[in-house]
Amino acid sequence: MVSTAAPKMVYRYLGNSGLKVSLFSFGNWLNSMKQEDYEITRDAIKICLENGVNFFDTAEIYGMGAAETQMGKAFKELSIKREDIVVSTKIFRCGAGVNDTFLSRKHIVEGLRASLKRLETEYVDVVFCHRPDFETPLEETVRAMSYVIDQGMAFYWGTSEWPADRISKAIELCERLNLHKPIVEQPQYSMFWRSSFEKDYRRIFSEYKYGSTIWSPLAGGILTGKYNDGVAPEGSRFQNHIGYLAPHWDRWFGEKSKEANLKRLNGLAEYAKELGYSQAQLALAWAVANQDVSTCILGFTKIEQVTENLKALELYLKWDESIENRCKEILFNDPEADMDWRKWAPLPSRRSEATQNPKQ
Repeated sequence: MVSTAAPKMVYRYLGNSGLKVSLFSFGNWLNSMKQEDYEITRDAIKICLENGVNFFDTAEIYGMGAAETQMGKAFKELSIKREDIVVSTKIFRCGAGVNDTFLSRKHIVEGLRASLKRLETEYVDVVFCHRPDFETPLEETVRAMSYVIDQGMAFYWGTSEWPADRISKAIELCERLNLHKPIVEQPQYSMFWRSSFEKDYRRIFSEYKYGSTIWSPLAGGILTGKYNDGVAPEGSRFQNHIGYLAPHWDRWFGEKSKEANLKRLNGLAEYAKELGYSQAQLALAWAVANQDVSTCILGFTKIEQVTENLKALELYLKWDESIENRCKEILFNDPEADMDWRKWAPLPSRRSEATQNPKQ
């Protein structure tokens, strides 16, 4: 039996619920492409558990079911007590059939049943609608998500990469129909990808106490330090997949953005060294310093990355106003402020408010 005790880990409530999740969590999207990735998944889960991580995320579309199968197999091989972990999956697409995709009642119910079978569990703690579906009536989707909770297939449901107005509509519809409301969004968030999280979701965080399970906190590896000269090194993700990832590369290192982003990256590297941490650890600690983040999902391609990235918890526990302000100066990319029309003045940034709360 794997020990899940780790006194150093920080836990936060997942949105407006009584469910607590570890500040850092593990998602196995990166480990679903090849069969040999199973060993990384299993060993990463073991190390995560030993460090207090209790939240594990996957999706039916990751490897078209392979990621769920690997995660379920790892839980079984490691003899993990189901009650000790929080497991989530996401419904979007897993199959070539005309109804094997998106958010109809049919696909939500059948898709989740298939996910549970692959995960070798009777339920998931959280099931996400992986992307918005604007062709299926929203009422059909929220009724189906509420139904799978009533059937004991999941305890909570959430959204992933949904626009804030769609989330608000879903919550209000559930309130009106007396259905189980979504409690959490799974958005992208990092030092380089801030606007939607800090600006667009401001109201759902403040008014609904919506939770978040953020992904890509290292901006696809850009914030690790490997790309600080603006070149994709041999064997890196961008070097091997430059065709598929070309638009992402151009976003950070295109003609209009390269100079500013190289200045940011090298400034972060210098400051991280001054603090005694890696650039990646600084970026991860920065992400979770925002109290609107319930948990930060980490992905690993090498097993040594697990302990290295989890060390960001140490820096987070040291986080203070001086570190926050220094990062703010280096990044110089705060989203444009909303207006407080009663005072006819810009509102404080959501991040500035969320980083002032005491550590949990």
